[in-house]
Amino acid sequence: MATLGEIMRDPSKTSKEDIENFEGIVRILKEFKENAKPYESISLDSGRNISEISQRVYQENLILSAIIEAFVFKKEYKFNELNTWVFNYVDKDFIWDVSVPYYRMCIAKLCKLQLLNETKENEEDNNPHYTITDKGMDSLREQIFSNLAQSSLYNYQASKMNEQSISINKSIKRITWGALITAIVSAVISLLALTFTIFR
Repeated sequence: MATLGEIMRDPSKTSKEDIENFEGIVRILKEFKENAKPYESISLDSGRNISEISQRVYQENLILSAIIEAFVFKKEYKFNELNTWVFNYVDKDFIWDVSVPYYRMCIAKLCKLQLLNETKENEEDNNPHYTITDKGMDSLREQIFSNLAQSSLYNYQASKMNEQSISINKSIKRITWGALITAIVSAVISLLALTFTIFR
């Protein structure tokens, strides 16, 4: 089997096995293109930047951590009691940015992961009871969501610093071009002054 470099230099060295491998690669790329269709509309121009996405991940992990941490003190909470705990646990400037549906989604996520149990008295009950499961107690003991919140905060801060450094680099580039133009203009003026002095 020839290397890619050898085939590029001399296509006649291409074996049947090489052609089959190339066809396999083309097939994989076609399959990937088909599988990637749901992501075609997602790009840097889609309105969400890296900093916003990392902030959202940090928010979610902090809320999940706050909800789970409440069960250190009690085995059972009503929805309104759990809200009181979370809103007191999390920084006010941070929590006011979180919508009610998003907050409810976080609780639903913990229920879906079987870390919490939800009990409603009836279908219209807007103040259900929540209890922590054994799996939830394990995640609490291991501080899983607390660690996730810390690492996602680090990622969020890193993305903000990255954006700032890109902005600084752009400013430095503009300043460098300005300095270069100034140096060229100074050199031309010096040359003209020198020429004027010599031929005067």
